[in-house]
Amino acid sequence: MTIVSEKYAELKEHLRVLKGRIVFRGDIVRDENGALGVFQNLAANPTSVQGLNHCIAYGELPGHKTTQADAIKAYVQSILKSKHKTWVSLPYELWPKGWEKEFTKPVVLLIKSLYGHPEAGAHWENHLTKILIDPKIMKGEKVPEFPSVFFFQESRLMLAVYVDDFTLSGPAEAHDAFWTLLEKHVDLEDYTPLGRVLGRQHVPVIFEGERALAFDMTEYAAQACELYTSLSGSKPLRKAATPFVPDGSLCEADDDVRGELAGDACSVLMKDLWLGRLARPDLIKPIGFLATQVQNWTVNCDKQLYRLMCYIHTTRDYQLVGRILDPADQLKLVLFVDADFCGDRLHTKSTSGGFLVLVGPRSFFPLAWVSKTQTSTSRSTTESETISLAHSLFLEALPALSLWEQLLNRTVELWCLEDNEATIKVVQKGFSAKLRHIGRVHKVNLGSLSETFAEPNIMLMYVNTKEQAADIFTKGLEACKWQPALDMLQIVPGHLLKPIKMG
Repeated sequence: MTIVSEKYAELKEHLRVLKGRIVFRGDIVRDENGALGVFQNLAANPTSVQGLNHCIAYGELPGHKTTQADAIKAYVQSILKSKHKTWVSLPYELWPKGWEKEFTKPVVLLIKSLYGHPEAGAHWENHLTKILIDPKIMKGEKVPEFPSVFFFQESRLMLAVYVDDFTLSGPAEAHDAFWTLLEKHVDLEDYTPLGRVLGRQHVPVIFEGERALAFDMTEYAAQACELYTSLSGSKPLRKAATPFVPDGSLCEADDDVRGELAGDACSVLMKDLWLGRLARPDLIKPIGFLATQVQNWTVNCDKQLYRLMCYIHTTRDYQLVGRILDPADQLKLVLFVDADFCGDRLHTKSTSGGFLVLVGPRSFFPLAWVSKTQTSTSRSTTESETISLAHSLFLEALPALSLWEQLLNRTVELWCLEDNEATIKVVQKGFSAKLRHIGRVHKVNLGSLSETFAEPNIMLMYVNTKEQAADIFTKGLEACKWQPALDMLQIVPGHLLKPIKMG
């Protein structure tokens, strides 16, 4: 079938683009006996948001830059290597001239990986990967810790691929040759300086008198507010200092009453979640909590969602800022880790929080953030902090450490900052008599943490709670603590940023 979509729908009308596509109707595929078609179990693995952040950070190093390009009709650049042949019925508007006199309902053999085919993404990814790692062509290598991220040893370039979006970072003088060579094997649009990727605009700015890079999703935030307003009956959004309702505002009786937005909350939260994942870490905690309530949405959930949307509306121009102003040999990774012990009123489980940053004397570039409800109930603050430390360290920090040691071609230090001294002592020992009750999984966590911090370049250090940047991911902070928490993340109002005119 043929479809038309509006690209950049979150932007102002003059920036939007109508895009036509021919797509495969994967929902009506039948085999020769009329049964629903069954496809190979193939899946594509586009780069993660964290992988993209690492790539962009690498491009911010002195002497480096980041450029981007889009593949033209990406999927159909690869052959559909299905286990069985696929025949498709063409829409009438695609028939060649004269067919209407010869055929009634013609079918043709599908050769290319047409958009919409369940296997198309995997075939395109395999096709592209073969080109990128071919020792006779691009001479790249996969970065095992991050899907669809490649490193090119000779040029010291790093490439992150999200379906048809290519983001390249590394030494500025190496970009022209890379794109010229790749264009011989992949049909690409002309490459440009770093701009909009995955709906996030990357804007060079002056912040506090120094150059920085801002992650701008102002238009997207405004669109999220418009979606909520349209679904909630045009309820006006008011000014809110934090995304959390004040203490005492929720009535226990309302936990048993179905909320008005029970049917629409999921779409609003998914919209908000993309904003939080890409550019607004301060939203991750409240969104994550409300997402767990979608199947049991109540009047109290309505109140909490309204407060969240009021906060997004109030801070829609806020931007996450990163800057790297130091030589590569002065950079290290810093992981802030925190936990909130049994802090939720609806259950007994604690919340893990983590914030990974590339740091130097004059550098601070956010790479990844985590806010996750723990899967089992902890019996002490020390236990919950240990679980949180293991989660962020093994999920985010160690894969990042391996990547940056490859990028910088040296041993990189990783500092893990914890604000609970008892946790530090327990992890250093690898055992605590007070934690004898913990199950097998957490014992493995504790043992593996102790072994990891025995490495000379990986350190567990104490940080004062007032300087714990991960605190915002674990609990609903009161208004007096909220602005200092934003400052630690480097989330800044737009009016404090002065865009740099490029070229």
